Amino acid sequence: QPAEGDRAANHISLRGTQQGEFQGIPASGKAVVVTGTNTMRFIAHTALPAGRKATYLRIVAAEKPHKVESKRIRFTVGGDRLEYIGNVSTPTADLTTVKTLLNSTISTTDARFMTMDIKDFYLNNPMEVFEYMRIPVKDIPAIIMEQYKLQGLVHNGYVLVEISKGMYGLSQAGIIANKRLVTHLLGHGYTQCTHTPGLFRHDTRPVTFCLTVDDFGVKYVGRDNAEHLQKTLEELYTITVDWSGALYCGLTLHWDYDARTVDV
Repeated sequence: QPAEGDRAANHISLRGTQQGEFQGIPASGKAVVVTGTNTMRFIAHTALPAGRKATYLRIVAAEKPHKVESKRIRFTVGGDRLEYIGNVSTPTADLTTVKTLLNSTISTTDARFMTMDIKDFYLNNPMEVFEYMRIPVKDIPAIIMEQYKLQGLVHNGYVLVEISKGMYGLSQAGIIANKRLVTHLLGHGYTQCTHTPGLFRHDTRPVTFCLTVDDFGVKYVGRDNAEHLQKTLEELYTITVDWSGALYCGLTLHWDYDARTVDV
């Protein structure tokens, strides 16, 4: 079914960055169906740098009823075969911090709570050190093989790709995405609290929020101040916003700002 094949290809038809003498074939996306994001490029098997490993392709199927596209097939990276030098743990707010922020919201005059989350947080974040993966030809739709003229790059039934931006499966994808986000927030006056991971404040605006991976639980006074955070995020990301603040970190929240209570 070509349509299904094209949708699966959405996760691999991504344009590669230009680095080094060998440029390879950029996976720039298929007209109409896919928009490229500069994530990878197809290269010859002989272009694998000395001392580097190429991992395997992992295909993940999932059904997520709360998403617009509920039935998903993803091409992800077999990260367990790769060796990343560096810390991959990501600072994130714990449940105690979240509940303290909820209590602070109902304890502050005119404060309100809303949530935001970033779409594809782990994707499209530039990496300083590239990674490599072999994709079986049997898993590449014929239309992609033809579009990029990949037959000449096939070696032992695989095509090699060079990955230059974050993808699902890479152990470093989370910390790279987090560092990029924190740096962007800092440039707009949002600072992470020194002793409380995942808790941020604005330097001058009455905005405090918890960050759990890519989910924001935001306490604010004055909608314009929350909209400042929204616009800050939209400079880099596609986000979804829920002004009701009814769900955060798996907690269902029933707010009564007049009575200053929140049922969790």
